[in-house]
Amino acid sequence: MVKSKRFWRKPVKIYEIDHAEYCTGLHVFADGACEPNPGPGGWGVAVFRDGVEIASDHGGDADTTNNKMELLGLLKGIEAAKALAEPAILWCDSQYAVKGATEWMHNWKKRGWKKPGKDELKNIELWQSIDAALSGADQIIICWCKGHAGIAGNERADELSNIGLASALQI
Repeated sequence: MVKSKRFWRKPVKIYEIDHAEYCTGLHVFADGACEPNPGPGGWGVAVFRDGVEIASDHGGDADTTNNKMELLGLLKGIEAAKALAEPAILWCDSQYAVKGATEWMHNWKKRGWKKPGKDELKNIELWQSIDAALSGADQIIICWCKGHAGIAGNERADELSNIGLASALQI
C-alpha cells in the first residue's frame, strides 16, 4: 500500500492597508536610508494634514548607519509634530525605531541607558534626544507602518530620505 503525502503551504499573509486611515488628521511620516550600510545616509520627514502634504524636511550624513538615519528621521518627525502642537500620529517603517521609542526606552533609562546585561546601548545620544523630544509630547502617538507598501506618506518620507542621502554624497 502506498501512502500519499499531503503537502501544505503556509498561508500567505496579506497586509491590508486602510488608506482612509491616513487621510484624516495630522500624520507625520519619518524614514531613513543608508547605502551601503554603513556609508552615506539620509533621513526624511513628510507632514500631512487631512491627506495633504503641508511640510517636509530631509538631511544626510556622509558616514553613518541605517539605524542612525531611521532614528534621526524619527527625532525630526517628533520635533515637526511638536511644533504643530496638535494631536498627531507619527508613522515609521523601522521597527527598531518604533519599538525603541514605545517599548524599550523606558527600561534603558531605568538601567542608566544600558541594554540588559549592562551592554552598551548603541546610538545612545539619539535615543536620549528622542526621549527629551517626547517629554511633554503626549499628543503624539508613534506607530509602525509597512515600508514600500504604497502608503503615500511613507513613500514620500522614503523619497526624502533618498534626497538626503544624495545630498550627503555631494558634500
